[in-house]
Amino acid sequence: MLAAAAEPSVTLSTEVGFDGYYSRSDWIPVHLTITNQGPAAQAQLRVALHFPVGTQRMVDGTLRWTASLPAHSQVDKWLAVPGQAVADGAVVECFVGGEMVAAARLSGTELGKVALVTVLSTQPQSAQFLTGSTYGPGGSPVLPVAIHPESLPDDSNLLGEVAAVAASPHALARLSPHQAAALTDWVKLGGLLLVTGTGHAGSAWDSVLPIAPGPDQSVGGQPLAAFVGDSVTPPPAVQVTAGPLREGAVLWAGTAGQPLLAATSLGRGKVVQSAFTPSQPGLLAWASNTALWTHVLKQGDAGAARALPELLDPGQALMLAAASDALSPLRIPSLSFWAGVLGVYALALGPGVFWLLRRWRREPWAWAALPTLSLVTTVSIYAFGASQRPGGLLTEGVGVLDLVGGGEAEAYGIRALMSPFVTNATVTQREPVWLLPMAEENVRQLGEAWVDVGTQTTASFLDIGRWGVRYTYSAGLVHNQGEVLTDLSTVAGGLAGTVSNQTPYTLHKLAVCWNGKLYPVGDVPPGGMATLNPGNAQVAGAGGYLSAYAAYNRDVSRGIGRPLGSYASAAGLLSLAADGDQALLVATADNTTGSPLPGLAEVNVQQAIDSNQTLLLVRQLAPVAILPLAGGVSPL
Repeated sequence: MLAAAAEPSVTLSTEVGFDGYYSRSDWIPVHLTITNQGPAAQAQLRVALHFPVGTQRMVDGTLRWTASLPAHSQVDKWLAVPGQAVADGAVVECFVGGEMVAAARLSGTELGKVALVTVLSTQPQSAQFLTGSTYGPGGSPVLPVAIHPESLPDDSNLLGEVAAVAASPHALARLSPHQAAALTDWVKLGGLLLVTGTGHAGSAWDSVLPIAPGPDQSVGGQPLAAFVGDSVTPPPAVQVTAGPLREGAVLWAGTAGQPLLAATSLGRGKVVQSAFTPSQPGLLAWASNTALWTHVLKQGDAGAARALPELLDPGQALMLAAASDALSPLRIPSLSFWAGVLGVYALALGPGVFWLLRRWRREPWAWAALPTLSLVTTVSIYAFGASQRPGGLLTEGVGVLDLVGGGEAEAYGIRALMSPFVTNATVTQREPVWLLPMAEENVRQLGEAWVDVGTQTTASFLDIGRWGVRYTYSAGLVHNQGEVLTDLSTVAGGLAGTVSNQTPYTLHKLAVCWNGKLYPVGDVPPGGMATLNPGNAQVAGAGGYLSAYAAYNRDVSRGIGRPLGSYASAAGLLSLAADGDQALLVATADNTTGSPLPGLAEVNVQQAIDSNQTLLLVRQLAPVAILPLAGGVSPL
């Protein structure tokens, strides 16, 4: 008698995004719970991706992770998948021994035109104080969502869809070191951390929180009313636990000795702290409570200065996929040359041969001479074309490195691959960033693509068709990138000062953009220093900083740099807050020094690499000291 078929020993359950909410234009965290009811096993998790990017390209390939499953256990695993894959209902598949043993569909609620604010708390009602508030200059409605501190991702890029994070010091203290580092890095990239209340938040936070802990006391609510411009109905007495304002913090409401709201800049983002808990009944009942948190979220928004764009938006970072337009063309002569060759051929084949044979009285030889000349011409053109044909892989890449200070930077870029032969290729990203396999649409032979995610990420392309273009899109936070140290101040002629290159790359055609002018600096090697000359300033004009910089550094608008020029124009890359007390530093770097560029994965193929060019756009915001001119007049 046959035994009954055994039930699967592995089951999967998934939780997408933050409380089920996700954005199509970002990488989305997926919390995967794997229950193994059988013996210990080594599993492989797979998510197949296939969706268009714009009108000419598509994401095509499979993401893979490994997971160790002890016997009779439950394992938690965090995955990162594109939001579009969730919208398409992608499936997580679990393979053991090459056979699929379990699967689970990814599903969630797509964010509309709202700003997602996550509140780190074990109590769902703790997010209610943000209900009704709006975020940013456009006034997007806030969607407050309470998540458990243990559910916060440990990768800063997985917070890309989050407008702000709110947490008490107690909740911050519960974060693991990896979670705390990811949250800190996200703030540096332009995020907003709202800390509600004071207290010990752990060594990772105490140095950056703007308000020191203090004794419990009751204070009047007039400073909060003044902060929101409510002169009629201030809130009742507010319970605070505030000590003095810490050094470097900026007071928003209250006094330095008794602050109620204060902020500290961290990279391009802000840490804003209240000396009170927002769930006090008196505050919740205050008529201007919604306006209070709207003001806080608006004033703390980094806006265009954020270094973390929508990484999967075809209209923003993924515009770099136009890298295929810059692949090295075949080295063939111009059309005028070929027009001359065909003209000579036509004259020699027709009138020229006929005239010679008639002069020699050998007209019958035309039956042999004309086919011979045609054959020699055809073979010569074919041999010339074969000699000019690339002998190996063509690969080029364009990317962006957004320095935020302290050695951290956001790096993202596209590397394109093309070969005159059917080939296999492996692309490796040594930094812990993500790779996304892409391809041109309508490729005759697409081949398979596998991306193995681990301590380093590797994309393997199998059977890439002849002249078909494959891509890898890299994105993630990178460390140890240094920064450009500056000492900039205003003078009568505009801007003066020095810049020092503390990055590991030669900055090509470095320029400073400020107050409608571009100040050329030149090439600055690692460790080098240069001085701004106010007399060399160029007016940006109607085309803005992009046109002025493209005229100075043509790499961003010609050749391999064309995708950078297009991206900079569409994404406003050179239109940051380059006025007032901030200037924008911009330069390019390439692979001529032999150092690998972040965000551009390294290629490994069996055949020779015939062309390998890369171009990286490097940018950084820098402070400007606004000094009064003679007579106390400000230059602004």
